Amino acid sequence: MFEQSSAEMQEKFREIMEDATSLSTGVRAWMLLSKEGLPIASAVPHGLEEAEMAAMAAAILGVADLAAERMDQGLLEEILMTNQDGLMLIKSAGEAAILVLAAAKTMKPGILVYAAKTACEKIAPLL
Repeated sequence: MFEQSSAEMQEKFREIMEDATSLSTGVRAWMLLSKEGLPIASAVPHGLEEAEMAAMAAAILGVADLAAERMDQGLLEEILMTNQDGLMLIKSAGEAAILVLAAAKTMKPGILVYAAKTACEKIAPLL
């Protein structure tokens, strides 16, 4: 999947995510995962079960993608969930990966969407 070593790619993904989220101080965590739900890179709080979250995010995106297709809405771009304590955004990062961002409730959704879009545009060519 990667041309460079895994450690080099992890560092590149971290740099991309730091750049993309530098304007959005409310981002609490991010995960980059394969479309199959396997973690590729992340920055998540200690104690969060990364593999479990990755599998659930991939499942959510898969079901939402199917729903969009069945309702003749074209290709799914992203899913924005508002929760009691924050926001969560799930977005395809090219053909091979999914980006998940978790943010504080006080964060403006548009900034979160922009951060995800910026990151995905840089990540997709690397995979």
